[in-house]
Parts: sequence; C-alpha cells; structure tokens
Amino acid sequence: MPHNLNSASVNSANTGSNHQAYIQQLYHRQNGDGLLQPEKEPVEFDTSHLRGAPAEVEALVHNIKEVAQQFLYHWRTFPIILPPPLSTCTEGEDTLARKKHHLKDLFVAPSFDELDSVAVDCKGEPRRLTKKQLESISKRGEFEVDSINFAGQTHRWRLSGLLQRGRDRRRDALLRDLALATRFLVVTAKARLISHCFSVSQSLKALITGLLRLLDIIIGVPSLQAHNLDAKIREERCRYLVAELVCRPEYEDSLELLCGFVRKQLRRATMEKFEVERELSQLLPIPVPFVFGTPAGAVVDLRLFSRDIIKKALPILVAILERETRGWFLHFRERLISELRARKKPDEEIEREVNEAVMREYLQRVFSNILSHPDILDLGNGIAQLLVQQAQSVVLMHRAVKTVQRKLIQTKETLKYHIENEHPVLSRIEPWMRDRMREVEEKFIEECEWSAHEEALTLCTHQNLQQTVYFLNRDLTFMKEREPVLLKELRKVKTPTRSFQWPTQIWFPKNWIIRRNFQGQSEIIPTVLSNTPTSITTPRADPSQPVFLVEREIVHTTTTRWPMWRWINYVARTWCWTWNAMFLLGVAVPWCSPVSIRALLLVQPFTPDLELSQLNGTLFPRKSSQMPTLCSRLIALWRHISKKSDTF
Repeated sequence: MPHNLNSASVNSANTGSNHQAYIQQLYHRQNGDGLLQPEKEPVEFDTSHLRGAPAEVEALVHNIKEVAQQFLYHWRTFPIILPPPLSTCTEGEDTLARKKHHLKDLFVAPSFDELDSVAVDCKGEPRRLTKKQLESISKRGEFEVDSINFAGQTHRWRLSGLLQRGRDRRRDALLRDLALATRFLVVTAKARLISHCFSVSQSLKALITGLLRLLDIIIGVPSLQAHNLDAKIREERCRYLVAELVCRPEYEDSLELLCGFVRKQLRRATMEKFEVERELSQLLPIPVPFVFGTPAGAVVDLRLFSRDIIKKALPILVAILERETRGWFLHFRERLISELRARKKPDEEIEREVNEAVMREYLQRVFSNILSHPDILDLGNGIAQLLVQQAQSVVLMHRAVKTVQRKLIQTKETLKYHIENEHPVLSRIEPWMRDRMREVEEKFIEECEWSAHEEALTLCTHQNLQQTVYFLNRDLTFMKEREPVLLKELRKVKTPTRSFQWPTQIWFPKNWIIRRNFQGQSEIIPTVLSNTPTSITTPRADPSQPVFLVEREIVHTTTTRWPMWRWINYVARTWCWTWNAMFLLGVAVPWCSPVSIRALLLVQPFTPDLELSQLNGTLFPRKSSQMPTLCSRLIALWRHISKKSDTF
C-alpha cells in the first residue's frame, strides 16, 4: 500500500497532465463502472520460530494464527486519484501570468447544509410535494425528502400541529387523553377504595388495628407467633429426602461404629463441657458410610459429600475449568455466527443457538477431561462419573428453570399484545397494565408451580441420571403432599411473643430448694440445716462428682398467651413486690441486718446467711456474713480499753 500510494503521488507531481491521462486510461481499464476499487490481501504469519516449543504452545499459536488469518487483512493496492494540479495550465491560458496560490484554496471543505438545496428543483423553483409526501402528511403530519450528498439518508419535516397533525398523531392524542381520563376511574377511584395505601379499606384496617391496640393497652390482647417455620420445613425436607435410604451390607460395620460414637458423645455432652472440633481432631477418623440403597434396589452414591474427597478434587477441577476456556472459544463462536448468518436467521435466535452450542462444547471438553484425568481417577472408583453426573444435573436443572422463565415471558408478551389490540385505551394506563401483568404472573406461577421440577425430571431421565431423578422425585413428592400438611400443623404450634418472670423470696432457709445434678440427672433433695461447715462450697468440675444448687426464690412466669394478660401481670407484680417488701421489712431488716432486733438483744454475734456444701448438700452458716451485736461490740470495746489501760 505505501508503495502504490507513493508511486502514484510522485508520478502525479512529476508528469502533470500526461500522467493524469495515463491514470484515466488505467482507471477505465480496471473498472468500467467509473470506480477504482482497492484490493485486499490476507495477512500471512510466520510460525517457523516455534520449532521445538511445547505441543500446547504450538497448538495455541496455530489456533490464534487461523483466527487471525480468517479475520485480518491489509490492502494490497489502495489507489488514490489526485485532482489536477493548480500549477498546470490549460490551452488558451497565458503561461506568463503568475498567480498566487494559497494553501486554504487547495482544500475547500464542502458545505453539507442542504436544507435549502433539497427544497428547490434544478431550475431554482420550489419543489412540489409528491403524492407519497402528501399521503405522509395526511397520515402522520410530516414528510421526508431524500438527501443529495448522503445516499439512503432523508430529511424529515414535521408540520405544526395548528396546520396538520395527521391521522395517526390525532388518534394517538385522542387515545392518550382518553387513557388519562379513564385512569381516574379505573385506577385512582378504585385505589381510593381498595388499595394498599390511602384507601377506605386501609382506613378500616387501621381503625380496627388501632382499637385492638387500645384494647391491648387496657387489658392485654393475646400475642402468639409460630417461630422458625422455614428452618423446620427445611429440616423436615432434608429428612424426607434420605428417609428411605438403607446402608449397604458391606458398610454396616462403619455405620455401627458411627452410631456408637454419636451416642457416646451425646451422653458425654450431658455430663461435661467440651469442644467437639478439638475432640475430633485428637481422635482417630471415624469411617462414615456414603453408599446407600433404595427400596427399589437402586444404589445412591453420596461420596461427593465427603470433605476429604472434595478438598482433593477442588484444585484439579479449577485447573480443568480454566484450561478448557482457552484456545478454542473465539474461533468456534465466530464460525458458528458466520454459519447461522449465512442461513439468514434473526439475531436473537443466533445469539441463543450460539450460546447453547458454546456451552455444550465447553461442557463436553470439561467432562472428557474429568473422566480421563489421572488425579481424579486416583480419588476412587466412580468419583469422576459422580462429578460429571453432578455437573450435568446442575446444568439441566438451570435449563429447566430458564425454560419456565421463558414461558412466563412469552405468556406476558402474548397477553400484552392481546390487551394492546383489544383495549387500546386501557393499555396506555401503566398502573392498570402492571396490575394485569402481575395477575398473569401469579396465575402462571400457580398453574406451573411444579413445572420446573417436572421439566428437570424429564431432562434428567433422558440423560439417564438415576440418582438425580430419585432425589427430584422425593423432593417433588414432599412439596406436593407433605409440605402443605406440615405447614398447617406447624402454624398451629404458636408460642407467646413475650414472657415475664416474677421472683418471690423464700422467707425461711428450711424451705429453700436444694437440687442435686449428676450425669445429666437433676433431683430435689431434702433441705438439711447443719452447724458444721465444710471445706468445699463451690461446684466441682469433676464429672464424677455431683453438683448441688440452692434456690432461694420461687419464680412465677406469665406470658402473652391468654387474654387480659396485662391484668394477670398486674396481679403477679403486686403479689411479688408486696411479698418481697414484706420479706425485706419483716425479716431481713428486723432480724438479719446490723440494726435488727437480734443485733440489739443478743450477747454473742450471729450469722444470718447460710451457704451450701458441695459434699453432702447441707446448709451451714456462712462465716463471711457474721453480724456483731450491741453487747458484743461493747464487750470488745471494754476489753480493748482494759488492755490498753493495763499497757499504759
């Protein structure tokens, strides 16, 4: 290209009009239509320097070379015909005249403002409108004129609405005004009656809610709630999926070991505190069975739930997925697009078919690599097949969901098209259309609630994925038959939203409640008062020794389950506070405090508080609570004075 351009430029400058005539001859000889076309030439790449490189590198470079040679090119010839030079003179001109040439005169940009030129004919008279333009004005209130400088482009003039609006524009304006008026009837008026906000129905609901809350403030309305419905349903669903599975005979020993270990740990958890993860890291690994059987005799292999297997397989799978995305995608995709465009298919169909074909090719490459990878084969017999089947199952289930979503979109588009044809006014009201689309979506979801499961079952059955088919069948049966019944039953099991505790003091120590806890068992033992203290008063951590606990209060509990719970709380609160105040003013202060009657009348110090022995569960006086009396203080003071006077 540079060679051709330079040679043409030099020759044009040197030979003047003679070479111009030669170019004209060459021009007519090469292109009889009056246009001299440039010539393309494919780009050639030399890959001889890659000899001795790894096979993967050579294959990758070869693929890149093929794609580049298919889509890249350069110009073999790109002729540029220069205009005649201004310095040359034609016949009849004075060659002795010297003219001044300015650079701005050599390149004069054309004016593309052709609005005035397209409005007149070749004689300069105003151009008359054609029949087609008049029909366009009558229909849309506008007309178009072809461009002079740009082929295929048009200039459009729209008349003022005062002169001519056109049938289509008048109809659109009429329908738009009718839709605005109709909106006040079918949307605004209806919304003021039964909408979710600022309506009569919401006002009644708010009034009832306010009255109930006022009633709740005065006497207390029952407040109950069913907790953790989703978690309970999920747990029941998981149980139902594996309820029929039976351990294979060759793994029964492992199952017995596992069950014994679980029972032992549960029994141990009731007696002592320990961390399960730390204990498991110190113990020998417990064999877990992963192969089970169904009542029909089919084998269910769940080894992919083994953490050890997945931990080893995950890096290999990541490497395979990354490697299979290189070297083939662009070439394969462009080739498919070219083939489908040659068949004159629409762009949407081309995009969908190309994406599906690329996904199929990618999955086929990944599956082939997984089935033949030596590291995956070393993980166990059948692990590669399980990985491939799991990937196929996930892909098919996603495909089933997309199929149902596509059906929903088609249903909504069909309904929208039908409404626009049958109701040209209502279809222009956006809130009304949104309500219709929402109703159609809800109806479709109700009618096709199990379509995704059924479609996935069909696809998995066609691919002979028996294990996936078994679990999908169990899951579909649970959601169809058992889940509604469970939801109905679980919603009946409601617990109060709030609970209140009212502790009242037990006045006399002989009525205190002593509990003995040992190996997960708790029992109430008789209360024994003793004057002999023991050395152990704090609970022991040794699980082989019992733990004694003392309760000095009786706790009454009230909830929001029953009507008038606020009055019940009032009675319980009054009783609790009165009883505790009587204990404080009638027992604690007069008999156990430093200003009590005993402190005034007794001679020797007394011990009002008791503590619990962890050896036998008896109550004995607490030394730290010893309370001096008035006489004991006077005696101690007199002895101190006597001692100091003797010393003096």
